[in-house]
This record gives sequence, structure tokens and C-alpha cells, in this order.
Amino acid sequence: MQIHKASRPSRCRLAATAIVALFMQLPLLAELRPLATFESDECLEAWTSVNDGVMGGVSKGGFSRSEQGTLIFKGELSLENNGGFSSIRMKPTELNLSGMSALVVKAKGDGRTYWLELRVANQMAASSYRAYLPTTAAEWKEIRVPLADFKLQAFGRELPIKALDPAAVASVGFTLADKKAGPFELEIESVKASPEEAAAGATGSAGTIVDVAKAAGGFQTLLAAATAADLVGVLTGEGPFTVLAPTDEAFAKLPAGTVDTLLKPENRAQLVDILKNHVIAGKVSLAKALEVREGTTLQGSKISIKFDDGRVQIGHATLVKADIPASNGIIHVIDQVLLPSKSAAEPLTPTGLIELAINRGVPIFNKGDVAACAALYEITCEALRSMSVVPEASRKEIDRSLQTARSEKSDRKKAWILREAMDGAWEALKEARE
Repeated sequence: MQIHKASRPSRCRLAATAIVALFMQLPLLAELRPLATFESDECLEAWTSVNDGVMGGVSKGGFSRSEQGTLIFKGELSLENNGGFSSIRMKPTELNLSGMSALVVKAKGDGRTYWLELRVANQMAASSYRAYLPTTAAEWKEIRVPLADFKLQAFGRELPIKALDPAAVASVGFTLADKKAGPFELEIESVKASPEEAAAGATGSAGTIVDVAKAAGGFQTLLAAATAADLVGVLTGEGPFTVLAPTDEAFAKLPAGTVDTLLKPENRAQLVDILKNHVIAGKVSLAKALEVREGTTLQGSKISIKFDDGRVQIGHATLVKADIPASNGIIHVIDQVLLPSKSAAEPLTPTGLIELAINRGVPIFNKGDVAACAALYEITCEALRSMSVVPEASRKEIDRSLQTARSEKSDRKKAWILREAMDGAWEALKEARE
């Protein structure tokens, strides 16, 4: 594909270059670096469109500028002649995303999931680095997509051969290829880059998962349940955790009296089981969740994550809001309580709980995510110390280990401290059975 260069740089391109130069010199003056805005028709000179006609398809798509100064990517997707994609992209320039951690797109979609694309200099035309860009119909959103989520793809297949080099990024674009024929429209106000310093500062100032939930409001039942289950200490720990947070309205949808019953001390084990079904070890963004399509909760259940009928579904719940940052993880708000399946909800014995935690924790640890492993072991130890069938001496040792682990700065050492406590409890339980 031939690349045409303008004979003179547009004012939008000159402004963008000046902004880039300014931010390269003074990276802490603002949180976000503009990559694409659309204040005038001249800004459109920096963009081009490519549809499946290059492969014999008949999809139609293009872009225009609205009176409100936004870019409208619009057309109709067709699956005829093995087609099925429409795209727009910025013509190659020096974007240089060195020191950036994510892209932030402000857009209003139609409920379909698009690709956000990045291309680097001297890249083959059929390939790009892609990440999911989910939209909600007729709703403006600021969608944050970490650079780590972009994967090299060609002809719809991932090529795990080369990680994205932010310094080499030369183009940003949007593609629709969701295999659904019909009209589409994505309205884009801006594309900005988020510096690593700003991302870290935002996370640090957000507070823990519990702090964020308290400040947001609408999660009083969830917080009360976490308090009754003695899990507040865990969720204010280092983590990281991904929490699927049901709203107060979600809890209200349960049969009358269910919440009051669960909050009783004698039902604590069942409550812990339900809350653990809303927590995933590690920090999983929405884009990453849609990519893997499934998450395993600390309770042991597998939760499906998919884009269906214009909405993101997490299990049987609908996603309300995604990617709320916290200092020790991330929150996704959902509109239903995710009760464990009957088979998964059968109470585990203490030894079964320990074995499940170790079987899940060891692969996580060996993959290098020692913080997620430590978080998993911590919540398991919290559950063990509340079980009366665990020998008292073991519960006291678990208490001591939790206190020691929480004062330990090394996640690796923290994981081993808690692992040894679990191993000791397992041996004690085995001796008690014999």
C-alpha cells in the first residue's frame, strides 16, 4: 500500500509536534499527552481509511468531522467475499510513546467492540498491534488501554514474536472486525497518552479497594459483608486484586432476607465463599479480561467474560463500570451478585482449601506474579483462621504468620511465610485425622 506524504505539514500536525516536543522536555506538566484531536477539518489530512476491499470484500467505512469537533468513524460491515473489516488510521508520523503507560480514548460507540491499533515505523502493512476497545451504545466514555495490552496481529491472528516498542509507534487507528454484518458508528473526541508517572500517581492517590468503594458510595452492602467476613484487612492489603463489585442494587435483587441471613456469624463461611467468588488474584483490566474471556475467582469458580448483545457480560451479571483504579488492584462494577455454582459452593474442608490455594498459587508464583500468589495465600489464611475445625495451635500460628507477612516488604518472602503456615496447618489436620 502506497503512503502519500503531504507537501506541507498541516497546522494540526505542527501543533501535535510542538506538544510532543514540549512534553518530551517537561513530562510532568500535565497528565495526558494529546495524540489526536479534531478541532478543524485540516486535522483530517492526517488520517486515512482502509477497508476489506483490499482483499476483495465489500464493507464500506470512512471518517468525517462533526460540527462538535469529533471524528466520526462510520460505515457498514459486510461478510461477503470473505470480507469483514473496516478501519481508519493516522498516517505515519513520529508519535514516540516513550515513558507512556497507556492510551486514553474518549469516544461514544454503538455497543460493539472495536480494535484500538498501533503501528510502528517500517511495519508490514497487514500487521498492527491491537487491543480491545469496548463501547457502550450512545454513551461517552474515557477508555484507558494499557500499552501492555497491545498484541501484534496479522490477518486476525496473534503473532507472539515481538513486543510493542513505545518509542517506535508511528500511527494510531481504529478497526471494526467483530464478524457482525451491519451499520456501525464510533465517534471519537480525542486520543491521549498517559505517562507512567501520572499512572502511578493516580493509583497511589486512589487509595485501596476498600477506600475507593467507600468514597464511591453505592457499595454499603458489599462493605458490610466484607466486614462481617473479616476480609476488609485483606482487601486493604498490598494485593493486587481484581474485584467484581456488586452494587447495593445488585444485592437488593437477591431473595428477601438473604443478605441478613448471610451476615449472621454462623453463616460466615458461606459469606466468605460468596465474596471470594468476586475476587480474582492479580490486576486484570477489562481489555485483558475480554482477551482471555475467563477468570478464576479465589473461590475456585470460573467466570466467563464476553461481549454479547452490546454489553459486557461477567458471568450472568452485566458490567456497569470498568477499570476503576485502586492502589492495590482494580474494580469492575457489576449489576448482579455472582453466587457460586452448587458444585463449587459445596463447603471445602480446610485441607481441601489449602490444596486448592497451593494448586492455584504455585503456577502464579512460577510465572513471576509473586504478589498475586501472596494475595491468594493471604485470603486463604484469613479463611483458615476462622474455621473451628482447624486446631487452635495452627490458627494461632496462622495469626502470627499473617502479622509477620503484612510487615514484610518482599512479596516473595510474604508468599513463603504464608505457604509455610498453610503447610503446617495441613500437617496438623492430617495428624488429627489419623
